[in-house]
Amino acid sequence: MKRTVSAMLALTLLSGPAAVAQPSYPDRSDQGGYRGDAGPRYSRGDRLPDPYRQRLQVVTDWKQRGLRKPPKGYQWVANPRGDLFLASKATGVIAQSAYRDERDREWSQRYSRTYSYNDDAYYRECRESKDPAGVIIGALIGGLLGNAAGRDGSRAGATMAGVILGGAVGAALTKDLDCDDRSYAYKAYYNGFNSDRPGSRHQWRNPGNDHRGEVRIGNYYNDPRGFRCADFTQVTTIAGRTQTTRGRACRQPDGSWAVVG
Repeated sequence: MKRTVSAMLALTLLSGPAAVAQPSYPDRSDQGGYRGDAGPRYSRGDRLPDPYRQRLQVVTDWKQRGLRKPPKGYQWVANPRGDLFLASKATGVIAQSAYRDERDREWSQRYSRTYSYNDDAYYRECRESKDPAGVIIGALIGGLLGNAAGRDGSRAGATMAGVILGGAVGAALTKDLDCDDRSYAYKAYYNGFNSDRPGSRHQWRNPGNDHRGEVRIGNYYNDPRGFRCADFTQVTTIAGRTQTTRGRACRQPDGSWAVVG
C-alpha cells in the first residue's frame, strides 16, 4: 500500500509533458540584482545534472520564502543566483522551479517596486555614523548588503534577510530616532521578522540616552503572490513620550524584509 501511495505522489508531481531545458538567459548582475553564471532554465521534469547539483544549497526556510512543503523524498535547493528548485533527493528530477527573475516580476506587479538599502533613511543618513548594534557592518540592512556573502558560491543560496524601512511608513517609524537609536531598533526588527514566531516581542534600548522601544510581531501569512508577510507594531519611548506605530512588512525575492504598508 505504501509503495502504491508513493508511486501516485510521484506521478502527481512529475506528470505532464516533459519539459526541455530552455536556452541560456543573461546574467543580470549589471541591474543591481543577483549574480551568477548564465545557464539553462531547468523546468519541471528535467533532471539537475550532477555537477550542477554540487553547487546547490539545501533550502530549509522554505516556509518563510512562501514555498510549499517538500513531499517525502524531495527538497528545495537554491543556486547562487537565487533560483529555487524542488527536486528529488535521489535523482535530481525537478518537480517545481521558482526562478528569481520571475519572482522579481511578481513582486513588482504586487508592490509596484523593489526596495533597496538606498530607499532606507537610516542607510542614507547614518551610514557614516556610529553603528553600535552592528546593523550595517553585520549586513542586517538591505537585501543587497544582506546577501553579498552568498554571491561567491561558497554559500550558494544563502539568505541573510535584511530589513529595509523605506517609504512613508518606514520614515514614520524612525523619524524621532537618532542614528544610534536606529541601529538598535533595526536589530530588533531583524530579529523579529526573521524569528517566524507570531506574537514575539523584541526590545531595544540605547544606553547612551535611555531611548527604548519594542517591536511586536503579529501574524505571519503569505500574500496572494506567495510572498511571506508579517504585521507588526512598534512602541517607542523617547524623552518620556511613548508612541505606537503599526505596519506590514513582506519578504522580497532578494531575502530582505521591506515595509510595504
